Amino acid sequence: MSRSVRLDRRSFISGALAVPFFGGCCSFGCRNKPLRRPGPNDLVNVGVIGCGVIAKGTNVPGFLNDPRCRVTIACDMVREAPEYFYGARRSNFGAEGLVSKDGTARRDVCGSRIVKALIDKRYGNTDCREVFDWREVIADPSIDAVCICTPDHWHAIIAIAAMRAGKHVFCQKPMSLGIEEGKAMVRVAKETGVTFQVGNQGRSNPSFRLSEELVLNGYAGAIKGATICIPGNDHWEGHGHSPARAPLPKYFSKEGWDLWQGPARHWEGNAYIPCIHDPTCWRFNERYGGGMITDFGAHEFDQLQRGLGTDLSGPVAVENMKTDLRKDNDVFSWAGKFSFDFVYANGVRVHVRTIDKEAGYPRQTVFHCEKGDVGSRSGKGVLPPELAKFKESDFTDKDKRLYAPKNGHDSSKFHESDFLDGILERRQCCSPCEVGHRTISLAHIANICERLRTDRLDWDPVREVFTGKLAAEANAMTKTEYHNGWALDA
Repeated sequence: MSRSVRLDRRSFISGALAVPFFGGCCSFGCRNKPLRRPGPNDLVNVGVIGCGVIAKGTNVPGFLNDPRCRVTIACDMVREAPEYFYGARRSNFGAEGLVSKDGTARRDVCGSRIVKALIDKRYGNTDCREVFDWREVIADPSIDAVCICTPDHWHAIIAIAAMRAGKHVFCQKPMSLGIEEGKAMVRVAKETGVTFQVGNQGRSNPSFRLSEELVLNGYAGAIKGATICIPGNDHWEGHGHSPARAPLPKYFSKEGWDLWQGPARHWEGNAYIPCIHDPTCWRFNERYGGGMITDFGAHEFDQLQRGLGTDLSGPVAVENMKTDLRKDNDVFSWAGKFSFDFVYANGVRVHVRTIDKEAGYPRQTVFHCEKGDVGSRSGKGVLPPELAKFKESDFTDKDKRLYAPKNGHDSSKFHESDFLDGILERRQCCSPCEVGHRTISLAHIANICERLRTDRLDWDPVREVFTGKLAAEANAMTKTEYHNGWALDA
């Protein structure tokens, strides 16, 4: 039976949480509460924070398909937002079977009401609660774990608050908005002992793991280099780079608009700018996201790090940075096209660039090895001919092996189930906090180099600081600014 505690929103908001609190969760007195440990026969109660396309199409279906948990809260300050598009595509991203076809939940609509409808339909009841303020989810003693699907500028504050409250955390990628945020998240995860899963579901993909283990163990010969191609920062739905202001959409109340922005610095007059504030467009402004280098780099750099055996380390430099970054980049913060190299201590050079299919650069993460290329290109595996029939069972006891989810959960479709395995078995899982932090640090390093308009920065992966030329300026940019009374409780 689902354990549930109902908190009245009006009294909750008008009480201790009526104004922003300083730190993750000190306003309601939960400094490292005991960790939630459901018993083997208990259902894991999950609260979903953020009800956009990722929650609706990926994480909520993942949790709904696992009978060991119940999604009991759908939290968003928006109940229903029309045309919650992702690029020019209009779909439910795999959730078609859970969405009503009678017009009550159109394919391109998101929000807490829509996600609650998906949950209620699956469970055959109306028990799931809609919640406006994420702090109510953190305060709910019935919640064992949270799934954070908000824009990036909220990840660290919510994750740390949840960990302090003794709740396990599934945090969508990119894990953080900046390097210091990630370091704080790692510290608190270790201090509290929570199970923490980053939404880099590629780590649960057995074909990715096979390629990475082949490279890691030298089956393709020495690594000569690598190439990664990710999307450039082209804008969604024809907005372009317009700084034009517009009236606040009807789906936002003033209270909701303030909460959506949270710790991000407001624009003059608390303006709404469709170019960066329409659904999913926030990733193109540095107040809310890191562009495609963080958004897709979270996946591709993760594959790179595993194949190189540097999950808890990183490169020593970023070099040859070339971008078309605009001079008037306050609203649209990131370059449309870019190319640069990561350099590792062993001399391996990794070339990263924007996708250009016509020029022969589709999406890819490929290791260039002595015996040929290994990795993935255009969604298909790439192996030298002599390794084409290599299987997991061909590895020996002497080989280095990567984490593999439990049998039955060894697929990117079961990344949420691997998280539940970690909670119920009291261990970490496939994509733990520190690994996610190290992966996304590569993206932050590159973005800092881009914003400084320099062609090279040196990085110390042990101390996690920039060194050499422009080190002071670069290290200052590892810190995230917080506004409107918000701060990390780290």
